[in-house]
Amino acid sequence: MDYLKFVLVTQALINGVLLGLIYTAMAMGLSLTMGVMGIVNVAHSTFIMLGSYAAFVLFRQFGLDPIISILIVIPLFFIFGALLEKGLMRHVARAAPTIGLLILFGVLVILESSAILIWTTDTQVITAKYGSSIILGDFIVARPRLYAGIVALILVGLTYYLLQRTMLGKGIRAMAQNRDAATMMGINVERLSMTVFGIGTATAAVGGVALAMVFPFTPQDHIRWLAWAFLVVVVGGLGNVKNTLIAGLVVGITEAVSGVLFPFQYVPVVIYSFLALALIVKGQGLAGTKQRTI
Repeated sequence: MDYLKFVLVTQALINGVLLGLIYTAMAMGLSLTMGVMGIVNVAHSTFIMLGSYAAFVLFRQFGLDPIISILIVIPLFFIFGALLEKGLMRHVARAAPTIGLLILFGVLVILESSAILIWTTDTQVITAKYGSSIILGDFIVARPRLYAGIVALILVGLTYYLLQRTMLGKGIRAMAQNRDAATMMGINVERLSMTVFGIGTATAAVGGVALAMVFPFTPQDHIRWLAWAFLVVVVGGLGNVKNTLIAGLVVGITEAVSGVLFPFQYVPVVIYSFLALALIVKGQGLAGTKQRTI
């Protein structure tokens, strides 16, 4: 490999790691709701999209930095997710999975249509000024991408701490293993379900803020991010924060390096071939088990 190719691949690795961190934040809530509650949340990507627009509105109307706006986005979307679980999902918790899937698809359509009515289909961008890019020899690190990656990494760390080191996390893990047994042990599974769905919605919104710091966005873009979120969840397995982080990094690096080694139009082919390979080899992602692991 000549030096130019080495520089290009190494630059792609740097970009891929930062991109993978963003993908992890974007997919973590989906992994959590699927792993704990068994809900295939097809509306997850609209929460990501609304997180991007929340940061956009706070930036344009109030001049609030996207990173600071996260302090508003997290409680706002946590409440929204908790109310959505209480108002809709709780009533079909024991119904056939297709019922919940249809309800969430309806939520997706309503949120996407509302976003188009409010913000139209024009492409938006957040142009926060973070100064010039960081130059390390022949390599360049864009500050928005770096800061978005750091935000995502902090979010992953806080979620891991919540699930593994707190009483709330122990209750969530118990509910994930056996909902009925958790109920008999005195755990309020209805309240925990609200909490889990709220956390999943809030983390999706933070992922949306991180994405908006790096990419332009429109209301329709969420379909792409839904595919990428499911890709990370399939590769990483359900409900395991560490494996979701590894999967997000693998997907981000694969996408970035593929863009250097292959023509741009072949990158989705490489990504989804990787998805098919992960399903064949592992079946249940990196967790390699049919049990929800949290």
